[in-house]
Amino acid sequence: MPLHPADLFHLLWLPVASFFAGVLNTIAGGGSFLSLPALIHATGALGIGAVTAQATNTVALWPGQLTSLVAFRKKLRAYGWSMLPLVVASGIGGWLGGWLLLTTPDRWFKVLLPWLLLFGAVMFIVSLPLGKWLANRSGGKRYETGLLIGMVLVSVYVGYFGAGGGFLVMALFGICGVHDIHEMNALKVLTAAVSIGIPTVQFILAKSVVWHFCIEMAVLAAVGGYLAARFSTRINQRVMRWTVALIGLLTAGYFFLLNAMQHG
Repeated sequence: MPLHPADLFHLLWLPVASFFAGVLNTIAGGGSFLSLPALIHATGALGIGAVTAQATNTVALWPGQLTSLVAFRKKLRAYGWSMLPLVVASGIGGWLGGWLLLTTPDRWFKVLLPWLLLFGAVMFIVSLPLGKWLANRSGGKRYETGLLIGMVLVSVYVGYFGAGGGFLVMALFGICGVHDIHEMNALKVLTAAVSIGIPTVQFILAKSVVWHFCIEMAVLAAVGGYLAARFSTRINQRVMRWTVALIGLLTAGYFFLLNAMQHG
C-alpha cells in the first residue's frame, strides 16, 4: 500500500532534516534551512499552515540554544549585569517578531518565505567580510545606544524567522564597535536564547505548536548537535559556511519556484 505524502515526509525527510539541522546549528548556524522546508511539507500535507510550521520549528530548535547557553555560563558570569540592557532589547525584539508571526496570514507568509530564506542565505555569505570591514570602520569606538536599537531590530527578525540571525548579530557588533571575540560569542549566545525563547513561550501559549513533530525534531536536532560538537574541530568552517549558504539559496529557489507554479 503506497504511503500518504505526509507519512513519507514524516518517516524520511523530516527526521533526517532535523538531525542535520542540529549539526548545522552547532557548527555554523542555519539549521532552519533544512528543518523548516521539511516541516512545512509534512504539516502542509496534513492541512496545517506554514505559520504554525514556522512556530513549531522555532520551539523545536530552541533547546539547542539552551545547551549553548549552559556551555557559555562561565564566560557569561564574567560580564554579569552589564549584559542586562542587551537582554532586554533582544527580549523586546523577539516578542515583536513572535507577535508579527502569529498575526501574519498563512498566504502572506508563504509569499515572504523564499525572500526570508534568500535574505538568510545572503547574510551567511556577506556577514563575515561585512563584520570585519565595519569593525575597522568603527575606529575602536563603541556605540552603546546604536547597539541596543540594532539588537531590537535584529531580534524582531530572529523572533519572526531566525535563519541567519546569528550572523546579523555579529554584523551588528561590527557596526557598533564590539570587537572582543569572547564578549561577542557570549552576547550572541545569550541574546539568541532570549530572542528565540520569548517567541517560543508565545507560540506555546497561542497553541501554534504541532507537538508530535516538535518533540521528534527537538530530540533529533539535539543528537545531531551533540555529535557535531564532538567532531567540530575536524570540520573546515569556511567550507561549512558556504555549504549552509548554498543550502539556503537552493531552498529559497525551490520556494520561489513553488510559489510561481501555484500562482501561475
